[in-house]
Amino acid sequence: MFEIEKNDRVNELIDITKSNSGISGPILAKAHMELGELLAEKLLDLDPEDTTIVAILRGGLFFAEGMYFKLGCKFQIYDPKRDTFVRPITKNVILVDSVINTGKTILEILEVDMMVACCVINKKAVANFNEQLYTIRVSENSFVGTSMLQQVGNKGPDTTMRLFNLLSY
Repeated sequence: MFEIEKNDRVNELIDITKSNSGISGPILAKAHMELGELLAEKLLDLDPEDTTIVAILRGGLFFAEGMYFKLGCKFQIYDPKRDTFVRPITKNVILVDSVINTGKTILEILEVDMMVACCVINKKAVANFNEQLYTIRVSENSFVGTSMLQQVGNKGPDTTMRLFNLLSY
């Protein structure tokens, strides 16, 4: 596993992305994009012509776009609720989501030569990905995302709803 080195800017962006930040919409989306760009800096040795970012919808979209902008590679989307996954023909495939709780969705399509990138992963899921994983941070927290403003017990604000400004305040 690779976890990005923290500095003041990374920590500022992480604070924006945390569920308890109260931040939604474009500010949150831009933070995801910038974190995606910062993580992609660790992958600049990949050949852009032979690399595909696969954004796992909907939550992975902005993080994946940030990686795409930095790498200048190929880009496609995958909606696990609607699509059958078709592996890109490029040598390097990076599956990108914003939050990995259990990893079940990604494990269903992951192959041994693919990479996984995320903004945050639950500590219990890290072992599922070993050296394939690139992340901004690892978290002890795990909850079911719902349409609520603050985490209560094992339920909290859904990242995708926050990214698309769909929570009611």
